[in-house]
Amino acid sequence: MAKSFFGTDGIRGTVNTESLNSEIALKLGLAAGKIFTRGDHKHRVLIGKDTRISGYMLESALESGFTSSGMDVFLTGPIPTPAVAYLTQALRADLGVMITASHNTYEDNGFKLFGPDGLKLTDEKQLEINELMNRSDIMSLQDKNQIGAARRVDDALSRYIEFAKATFPNTMRLDHLKIVIDCANGAAYKVAPMIFWELGADIIVIGDQPNGRNINQDCGSTKTQSLKEEVKSNNADLGIAFDGDGDRLVIIDEKGDEVNGDHLLGMIALSLKNKNLLLKEEKHQISIPRGERSNIVIEPKLSHQWYVKTQEMAKRANEAVNKGEVVFHPGNWIKTYFNWMDNIEDWCISR
Repeated sequence: MAKSFFGTDGIRGTVNTESLNSEIALKLGLAAGKIFTRGDHKHRVLIGKDTRISGYMLESALESGFTSSGMDVFLTGPIPTPAVAYLTQALRADLGVMITASHNTYEDNGFKLFGPDGLKLTDEKQLEINELMNRSDIMSLQDKNQIGAARRVDDALSRYIEFAKATFPNTMRLDHLKIVIDCANGAAYKVAPMIFWELGADIIVIGDQPNGRNINQDCGSTKTQSLKEEVKSNNADLGIAFDGDGDRLVIIDEKGDEVNGDHLLGMIALSLKNKNLLLKEEKHQISIPRGERSNIVIEPKLSHQWYVKTQEMAKRANEAVNKGEVVFHPGNWIKTYFNWMDNIEDWCISR
């Protein structure tokens, strides 16, 4: 019976078990390399990882598989997952792989795969790779005359830092804003503090001493108690907790309370709307939280789709819906007033 290697978010399992080991990493490199070495150009794959000790073993096996299939390999070392997505596209790679188990503890690890456009591979493409990994002749598929080389991308971190900073308005700074950053002893432990410091913030950093085994251990986005205490004891304006691979975050306000994720999505949607960055989509029934259902699909011109689900909206959101500018559908509860929306512009001091 064929084995299913892929789950809902790539491949993940406990290291050195039948669910995840160096043989699986080798087969993944061989299969994905075979599929993505099509065409006459020189083929490349970019490999990043978080700070788990098993990353060394899996990186080596994965590199062996890819070079055996004829692909050149770019190695970045520890770097956030979004950086892998960005650099895959920026370096014109055919494929990007992040070695991580996200918010899990160090015993687990896994692989997230990205296409040349920097987007996660489709289910169809993952199924194609999965089928090839199950072939009994997978080890004999490589061409003896087509062997790739590997090299380190020494400036990977600085490239991503500049990209991330470029998403922030260059006329604004974070002066006078005190931020506590919890890096989860993970992939963002170098990048995140540097970005906020270069933007002018007064930063306090925790969870930035990875040892291979302490990723997500009593820290990060799933364990925010230490961050809450640091925010309150340092009279900080906010706290930011990342997960192990730096692709999600939790915000703590100045009182040490966790900010609801729907609240953040609502703020982002309203901010984009105020900047005229939302494209109107087909509307469904409009109704505000009076028990009737309604829908929202809002797409920013920045190419990402935003889906905002809320039951109780702030005054500005109500006004937008009443005017027919956006349409909401009930989801989780959020705070009645978007106080953070008002504070963000105060925090960003113009040069």
